[in-house]
Amino acid sequence: MATHAAFVVKFPQQLARPGRVHGRPVPPARMGIAVSRESPGNSAVTAVAAAVPRGVRCCAGGLIEPDGGNLVDLVAPEEGGRRAALPHRVRLGRVDTEWVHVLSEGWASPLRGFMRETEFLQALHFNAVRGHDGSMVNMSVPIVLAVDDTQRRAILASGATSVALIDDHDRPVAVLSDIEIYKHNKEKRIARTWGTTAPGLPYVEEAITNAGDWLIGGDLEVIEPIKYNDGLDQYRLSPAQLREEFARRNADAVFAFQLRNPVHNGHALLRTDTRRRLLDMGYKNPVLLLHPLGGFTKADDVPLSVRMKQHEKML
Repeated sequence: MATHAAFVVKFPQQLARPGRVHGRPVPPARMGIAVSRESPGNSAVTAVAAAVPRGVRCCAGGLIEPDGGNLVDLVAPEEGGRRAALPHRVRLGRVDTEWVHVLSEGWASPLRGFMRETEFLQALHFNAVRGHDGSMVNMSVPIVLAVDDTQRRAILASGATSVALIDDHDRPVAVLSDIEIYKHNKEKRIARTWGTTAPGLPYVEEAITNAGDWLIGGDLEVIEPIKYNDGLDQYRLSPAQLREEFARRNADAVFAFQLRNPVHNGHALLRTDTRRRLLDMGYKNPVLLLHPLGGFTKADDVPLSVRMKQHEKML
């Protein structure tokens, strides 16, 4: 993903200037804080800046409401732990576990688990899913979990409505309930998500090509927060933690900078200029949210652990 910067502000009086998106004019919009996660990966901190239509409702503290109205939190230690001893178990791969992380902390609000078929088709055909309030929420990458023929037959034969999700060491991670199993159309998924079926896409090769021919969706209950124990977990703030931090710092503007490389002079100049422009607009305490990308970056990129050392020194 290309490096970019944007800013988001709290209770703005100013309106963003009209602009153009893919050649089409867009009207002025109020700006607001939004936190999300586009794809799995061991990102240190993940958030995006988003323009918000005028008239958007704000919650306490001045932040715009999460997609769907409420920030999803699927970590339920007591309930998930109690139900984890189920006869049917689905083993999670690395990418699957990262998606559990995404879902459990609300990065994919309003999703409350791996997609059922209706949500999967909405994501493929409309790049969005319908929230509980009827609104359409941007969701261009399907968040799904694959199972093979043997697992599907066993689950259907037993009439089970819930399965346990386990890690490589057979430890329970989560429970998926009110399940639905449907066909995994891999070629269609790849074509509509990436616009090509050409070989060589890293995510496709790791997470789709050799995955099961069926998808299982349902409501997720995660037993405990996902940790990677790689020395970087302290940087992986959840959406709720980010919101608390913005409020703690009394930020009246937050500008987010996303990058997959070490910071260089151009990055620094862009961030300095963004802060200056916010101050010129009348904001008193603009705060930088640095958003390093992990997971699927270019093969020759500097490793995330090395980049984080540089980011920490810089901050």
